[in-house]
Amino acid sequence: MKLLLERFSSRLHETPYTAEVILETGAKINIDRANVDAVRADLIIDVPDDKVERVAELFRQKGVKVRKLLKLIAWDEERCIHCGACISVCPTGVFKFDSSWNICMEEEKCVRCEVCVKACPLGALALACVENEVT
Repeated sequence: MKLLLERFSSRLHETPYTAEVILETGAKINIDRANVDAVRADLIIDVPDDKVERVAELFRQKGVKVRKLLKLIAWDEERCIHCGACISVCPTGVFKFDSSWNICMEEEKCVRCEVCVKACPLGALALACVENEVT
């Protein structure tokens, strides 16, 4: 399951919270995307399903806003002309042609980089905003 970790403050940059959570939970966490600057950080991490709740809880205890990403990319299949522009630019292989030369999608590979959204000539792709705050 993908989690979006938001609003790390500059204070949080001084401590290796991700490493601490990995050590405390034993979860194999993959950082899919990170935007970090001097005042904030946003991360998209991939966490094994059986560890999601514990990982989210530990990040929340450390002052990080945590959201589950339930849908990563919105694909308007009716608008799509199956040109393959998304295939050629996607760095993680989310899109591919099936045996009928139609686009198919493996959404779990998405890291929300937005490259496919910008490449689609018909605007059939968009970042999805389907997420739940972990309580």
